[in-house]
Amino acid sequence: MKTLLQISLLSVLVFTCSMGSSFAQTVLDSADIKTDSSQNDSLVIVTDSVLNQTNTAKRSHFEAGMSYQSNDVYLGRKDSTVLPYYIPEFTYYHKSGLYMSASVYYLKNATASRIDLFTLEAGYKFNAGKYDGQFTASKYYYNSQSTSVTSEISASIAYQNSFDLGFIKPIFEATLNIGSKLDFAALFGIEHTFYLFEDKLDLTPAFDINASTQNYYSDYYKKRRYTIKSKKQQTQSGIESISGTVIGASTFKILDFEPGLPINYRIGKCTINFSPTYSIPIHPATVAIQTVKQNGTVIDRTKTENIENTFYWTVGLSFLF
Repeated sequence: MKTLLQISLLSVLVFTCSMGSSFAQTVLDSADIKTDSSQNDSLVIVTDSVLNQTNTAKRSHFEAGMSYQSNDVYLGRKDSTVLPYYIPEFTYYHKSGLYMSASVYYLKNATASRIDLFTLEAGYKFNAGKYDGQFTASKYYYNSQSTSVTSEISASIAYQNSFDLGFIKPIFEATLNIGSKLDFAALFGIEHTFYLFEDKLDLTPAFDINASTQNYYSDYYKKRRYTIKSKKQQTQSGIESISGTVIGASTFKILDFEPGLPINYRIGKCTINFSPTYSIPIHPATVAIQTVKQNGTVIDRTKTENIENTFYWTVGLSFLF
């Protein structure tokens, strides 16, 4: 049923794009823009056909999009429950390079149906020859029941820059995540974009290395991972509370490697995007877990988290007007 819903939604959007291209000249045509689908490994991945372009749009415009994300994965880490999201997004781009965006993350899986996250984002993107720069400030509003590994991050500030060498494009992004404590994250990536079918189709083989501190992850273990999921089981098991803390969370280290292949295809005013990613996590966290029973007994133990390679993907469609 879920697969049928996704196919139906994509079909409707494709039909809308096809109709739109028959009646109006597109922003892409008037601005002569080529899309560079570099994968932005900030908090979450959202389809964005304009923000990742190598040239700033020549006129101000709006963009509406809808995407589906198969699972919530951040720096190779994920919740024990699969968290797929339906993500409607609305963005205004000013010709100067400034933009503002709002998006909603609707969670739908076997156990939950709810709005899990609402985001507001503002930024500035510029192009200077072969150099691209992008500054982004984001605010996150998570549902109190969210078990996303990033649910204790309240805001972030990031700067991404890249330089096109022709045969390859190196990318570096620095991110400051704001929660109960600050986290510093960095991405180093390389990619190259291939254009086909008169530049209507582009695909970008990419390889990213991600590093970060993990204070946000420690807060997730402390406030979300066990607390939310154990509430229904505490009465029967005699457990008052369970919490965890990541040992050495302030240590900056490489957390995962991510090969990916973002693909964009433009139909008139629309861009269809498919972004598959294979996450290879390293350096599993050591977690100190404290269990408090209803009789007052306190049990402390440590464990090394189980990490595994994860294939996840995002598919979406955006419409410019």
